[in-house]
Amino acid sequence: MDIGTAAVIFQLQLEESNEVFRSFEGNGKGREGVFSDSQIAFQMYMKDMEHNIAIVADRKMSSSIARACQMDGDVLVESLSEEQAAAVDRDFACRLGGVAAHCPLPPWTVGSDFLDDEILEKLRALYVTAPVEEASSEGQQVKYQSDDADTDEEPGESSAWAATRGPQKHTKRYCTACQEQTVFFDFARAPCGHEYCRDCLRELFLASLGDDSLFPPRCCRQSIATGSSIRIFLTGDLIQRYEQKKVEFETSDRTYCSNPLCSAFIRVENIANEQASCQNCLTITCTVCKANHTGDCPEDVGLQQVLDAAQEYGWQRCYNCRRVVELDIGCNHITCTCNAEFCYVYGQRWKSCACVQWNEDRLLARANHIVARRPARFDPPEQQARIAAVIQNLRDRHNCDHETWQYVRGRHQCEECRDTLPSYIFECQQCNIQACNRCRRNRL
Repeated sequence: MDIGTAAVIFQLQLEESNEVFRSFEGNGKGREGVFSDSQIAFQMYMKDMEHNIAIVADRKMSSSIARACQMDGDVLVESLSEEQAAAVDRDFACRLGGVAAHCPLPPWTVGSDFLDDEILEKLRALYVTAPVEEASSEGQQVKYQSDDADTDEEPGESSAWAATRGPQKHTKRYCTACQEQTVFFDFARAPCGHEYCRDCLRELFLASLGDDSLFPPRCCRQSIATGSSIRIFLTGDLIQRYEQKKVEFETSDRTYCSNPLCSAFIRVENIANEQASCQNCLTITCTVCKANHTGDCPEDVGLQQVLDAAQEYGWQRCYNCRRVVELDIGCNHITCTCNAEFCYVYGQRWKSCACVQWNEDRLLARANHIVARRPARFDPPEQQARIAAVIQNLRDRHNCDHETWQYVRGRHQCEECRDTLPSYIFECQQCNIQACNRCRRNRL
C-alpha cells in the first residue's frame, strides 16, 4: 500500500471513530465525565489511529528526504564541508586568542566510501520501504515493497532513484554474538566480516565504555570504527559518549577529579603545572598524587600501601600507565590495557631484559589445571608425561594467536572476564585458554 492510500484510510477511520464517539455522548445515558468501556475503547482506538497517521507522515517525509539526498547529495556534502571548515577555523582562532572554544564534536561527514550499495539498501529498508515477511520454498525471507512503488515517477525524480524502487528479497541472518536470526538491515558488519545485530552491537559499545580492555570495540582483533557503516546502528548519545571515552582511554597517565562526588576525567588541555582543573566542579587535582591539596605534594599514603601490597604479592606496575598488574595465568610477557608490553618480573619494556619466558611454578600450576579439566585414570608416569606435554605446548604457544577454537559443553568460567557460562565455553586448541564467545571475538 502506498503512502497516500494509507494516509486516506487512517484519516477516514479516525473521522468515523470521532462520529461514533460523539454519538455515545449524545445519547444521554451516562453520567457526565464518566465513560463506559466502549467509550474508553474508542478513545484508545482513536489514539492508535492518530499514531498511525503520524507514522505515515514521518515515512512520507523520510521518503522525500531520501529523494532529496539522492538528487542533491553532492550539494549537501559540499555544504557540510564548508561548515566543517568554518568550525575548524573558529577553533584555531580561539586557540590563538587563548580562549576555550568548547566546540561540540565535529559533524559526521558522509562520503562516497561510506554510501556503498549495501548501506544504501539498508537505509532504504530502514527509512523508506515497508518490510513485509513472506515465506518461500528456500526458507524464511523478507520482502521490501517501496511505499511509492505503485505511484508514477514524480517530476524531477532521478532515474537512479527510480531504479532502486520495487520489491526485493533478502534472507535472514544470524548474529555472531547472540546467534539470533533477524532481517538483513538490522545487521552491522565488522571489518573482519562477522555480523552483529543492532542490540549486540550497542551492548558491545556500551561495555567498552566501562572496560578499557574492550576499548576500542573489536572483533577478531580488528577495531570496529564508528566512522564506518556501523554508525547508523548507534544512537547519537552513544556515539558522543564513545568519542569522549576515546580521548580518555587514549591518555596514558590519566587524571580524574579528586572530588569523590565528581570523579570526572580531566582532559590534557585542562592541565597546567601538574594542576588539573575539573570543568564540572572546578576542583583542582594534583596530577602527581591525584589528590586535592595546596603547596607541595604530600606523601600519598594510600598509593604507598598499594605498592607495598604489590611488592608483597609479587604484582608489577606498567611502565607506561603505572597500573598495578597481577599475573594469574600465562607467561611473563604482559600486554597492558594501554597496549604497552613489559616483563612481569622487572616491569621493564618487553625484550629489554634477559628474563626467562615462564615462571616454572606458575607454568607447572597452569599445566596441572589444564590436565585436570579432563580427568582420566593414568599411571603416575603417564600422568607426568601428559603434564610435561602440556608444559612444552605452553612454552611453544606463549604468544598464541588463538586461531582455532573448540566448543566445550558444560558449566565453565571464562578466564578473561570471569563470567560463568552455564552450558558451554570455547577453548583455544593451541594454548588451552577458555573464553566466552564475546571475549574470544572482542578481547583476545
